[in-house]
Order: sequence, then C-alpha cells, then structure tokens
Amino acid sequence: MKTVIEQFKQRAETYSGSANWIADFTLLQTHLEACGRPPGHVLEMCCGTGMVGRKFQAAGWHVCGIDLTRKMAEEANQYFPCICAPVEDIPFLDNAFDVVVLRQAYFLLEDGQKALAQARRVLKSDGVLVFSQTVPYSEQDAVWLEKVHRAKQAQLRNFYTEETLACELEREYFRVVEIRRLSVRENITHWMNAAPELSESKKTEVCSLIVNAPEIYRSIHQVEVMDGEIFENWHWVIFTARKKQT
Repeated sequence: MKTVIEQFKQRAETYSGSANWIADFTLLQTHLEACGRPPGHVLEMCCGTGMVGRKFQAAGWHVCGIDLTRKMAEEANQYFPCICAPVEDIPFLDNAFDVVVLRQAYFLLEDGQKALAQARRVLKSDGVLVFSQTVPYSEQDAVWLEKVHRAKQAQLRNFYTEETLACELEREYFRVVEIRRLSVRENITHWMNAAPELSESKKTEVCSLIVNAPEIYRSIHQVEVMDGEIFENWHWVIFTARKKQT
C-alpha cells in the first residue's frame, strides 16, 4: 500500500495530463452513459485527480470522491468533496449513492473483493457500478501486453482480461448487465516522460517492448513511430453492473 501511495504522490500535480486516456472525451462520456441514469449521487472510487467525477459533475451529478493518496485527494477536492481513505473501508453510509465508478485501479487494489463489497454496500438497491480498465484485445496480444504492464507498473497485483474482470465482478457482489468497449490512442513516449517514478532504463525497457513487440501485437495495437514518438491503441472495457440480491 505504501509503495502505491508514494508512486501517485509523485504524480499528483501532473497526473491529469500524463496519458491520453485520463481526459479522453469519448472515454469519459462512455462512463457517463454506462450508468444509464438521470443525475443523482455518485462516488468515484480511486478517483485520482477526479477526471471522471468532473465529467459527472458537469452533467448535473452530486459527486464525492475517495483516494488512498492524499495528494491525489487534494487535487480532486478542488472540484468536489474528496476524502483520503482506502476503498476497502469506505467511510460512507449504506445505500448512499446511485452510482459508484471505479476506473483503471482494480489491478492495484490490496483486496479487490473487499472493495467491491464496499461498493455494493454504499450503493442504493437499484444502484449501478460503472467499472472499467484497459485489457487485451484478445488472446493474441494478452501475453505480450502483460509483459508491458508488469514492466511499467511494479505495483500491479493482477493482470486482467475482460473475462477475468467479469468473473471478479460476478464472483459475489454484482451481475454484469452491459459491456462497452473502445480504443484510445496513446502516446507512449509522453506516457513514459510523465512517469517520474520510473528510472530511465525502465522507461527505455517499456518503449522497447512496444516497438519490438511481436508482429501480431503491433498489428492489433497499431503500433507506430512518428517523429521519434511511439503510439499505440489501448483497449478499454467498461462494465455496467448491478447489485446481486441477497
């Protein structure tokens, strides 16, 4: 847990612009559409600098956020109320929110199932969980993508596919009712330059893994080098899930 906090503490002030996906209009809009509800109360778990919450807020929602890293929570708190706490122990009342959002953080959580239990607890009976993450496009790129992710993210606890994420959601607390998928074009060179927690040799390793990936990976991800910068597509899956009835 401490190493995750240290990593994101270093990145808090520049995080919002450190990768294209963080502020990508289509991706943010997809999260808003995935809840399928009129404005109400939404909790953004692991909110970082609060980009998803800001999107909901602009659409008329009442937003709260929670993040493990105080620096991140302080950034988000400029836009909506945000507390610093682990999502495995959310300090909100039962049935408090119409929607809970968790984007690109599940693979870092100390206890993912406990976090999902908390999400279920704070959701109203008809509430919705919007849950998203980058995943492989298929089995053809999965092995190499995991290699890239493990090189980049030392705090990664598990590498997930769409199928294994769905199993995580449905293991105990939720049932998936809809899945949305889209690609976001990423500038890998910029992504590495915006990662102060990585050594120069580690940044070079990640870039090399992508540029020198197997042909099938480069084709699927549309890897391209232009003007000395590396680009590729990332595959996003956005789940809409409802509470399992007990």
